[in-house]
Amino acid sequence: MSILSIYKSAGRAVSLSKGEERELKTGKVYLTGGGCGDPGLLTLKALEVLRGCDVVIYDSLVSEELLELTRPDCEKIYVGKRYGSHAMKQPEINALLVEKAGEGKTVVRLKGGDPYVFGRGGEEFLTLREAGICCEEIPGITSAIAVPAAVGIPVTHRGLSAGVTVVTGTAVEKGGQDRLQMDFETLARLDGTLVILMGMHHLQEIAEGLMGAGKAPDTPCAVIMEGTTDRQRCMRTVLTQLYKESSEQGFTSPAVIVIGTVAELELLSEKDNGSEWQQILRRTDEWELGLILKKPLTGITVGATGTPHFVQKLSAALTEKGADVWDMGFMEICPSESKLPDLEDCGWLVFTSPNGVRVFLDKMKQERKDLRILYGKRIAVIGPGTAAVLAEIGIYADYMPEIYDAAHLAEGLTERILVEQRDGHKDKIPAVFLRAAQGSESLPHIFDKKGIAFLEHSLYNLEVQEEKRAVSLTKEPDYIVFGSAMGVRAYFEGIEQAGIVNTKSRYVCIGELCGEELKRHTESHFLTAQESSVDSIVECLCEYSATAET
Repeated sequence: MSILSIYKSAGRAVSLSKGEERELKTGKVYLTGGGCGDPGLLTLKALEVLRGCDVVIYDSLVSEELLELTRPDCEKIYVGKRYGSHAMKQPEINALLVEKAGEGKTVVRLKGGDPYVFGRGGEEFLTLREAGICCEEIPGITSAIAVPAAVGIPVTHRGLSAGVTVVTGTAVEKGGQDRLQMDFETLARLDGTLVILMGMHHLQEIAEGLMGAGKAPDTPCAVIMEGTTDRQRCMRTVLTQLYKESSEQGFTSPAVIVIGTVAELELLSEKDNGSEWQQILRRTDEWELGLILKKPLTGITVGATGTPHFVQKLSAALTEKGADVWDMGFMEICPSESKLPDLEDCGWLVFTSPNGVRVFLDKMKQERKDLRILYGKRIAVIGPGTAAVLAEIGIYADYMPEIYDAAHLAEGLTERILVEQRDGHKDKIPAVFLRAAQGSESLPHIFDKKGIAFLEHSLYNLEVQEEKRAVSLTKEPDYIVFGSAMGVRAYFEGIEQAGIVNTKSRYVCIGELCGEELKRHTESHFLTAQESSVDSIVECLCEYSATAET
């Protein structure tokens, strides 16, 4: 009797036939559903594997907040596929999964929604199984159900819809033409709810196909764009007007299309029923309501570039002001392999970014260094964002410049050190710079000029994720925000290589040094935040937007 290899899928053991027996590789892949937009909809099981994985291979609809749940040393690989733009083809993704797991690594294949709902998770599972790789599927909340619910539409409802059919609106190439794989005759006869995913690029063909097969033109419909996120928009109409009104109102992917009687429903959550807000809505006319809802950046699109943490913080602040924020971040933090230096003879520890603090603290844990070794060390930070990350663990900065950039940090800190030295306080190494390998040259230059010794230690490298950059370069929001000089260089290098010309977007930079780099790449007028901080960027955009309207 042969021994059967056992695979784990969705918590169940799957036995292989005699002909499929093989030795399992040491690595493992988790086909993981990331939910449908709101990071809070992630499952506890998915959170657990994200926190412990060695590699995460993720799609375009995955939230940046989910990627931040991984370890700083986790390898992040973007393989997103959007209409007309594939960072990596499916066979290449399959091979990548086998390669990384074959190296003995724990791999999370992170997908939007659920891996088995039009996510091609089944294909990936079969490939891994054929290669002898242990694989487990972790379900995610699918947009087909959750997104309609987020706007008060239940996909089934007693007396209105006894069932729901979920289909994809994507097309396949046949005979040199894109053709929808939809059985309109069958779909038109359904009495229940029809939910269409990935159908916005063929919306006109879908609407006409359903009506041509007998679906009533006045059938209620809804389109929910970027559901469950802060950018969620919903439009309700009837089938005959579906394409026209969606186009006029600027509805694009990602969006969920709902066709059926339930699309007329708008069930409010219990906490909203009878609330003061609902009373305002009921007694306010359309013009007054527009004034109530309008925020300083309402109707403005902003592209946020930089590292994941910066993009997340900037997005949250801009969304609060009403902006529609596009994730254009393509910079990746790659911790260095070198160990932390001996800090015993160092006086000042200098941090120039929140990322540096996070990587430093993570390296302290990995190297089993006790925080008590920092006793007596003075801490200098470049700005309040960096200071806030330290404050989270009860460490408070001793020095922060009034102007948040490397040059002012160096000028102010060297003066402090010179005063300390005149007072008899001398360290073997007055300062150690704990920062990115691509840090500003002004910091060491000013220390050299003042004759103060220092140690430069590179905690991490900032690297470009080529696939994400390629996607970002095609976007033309009203504004594009840069959080660093390196981000400016990386963006315009990509623009030059791709031969792209962006004539629509106005650029916004964070502080003077970033602005100086921007001048080297464009003659266009751009905005400069007075301080190197997220709050200053938001204030700059709000002030300019108000001026532009008047």
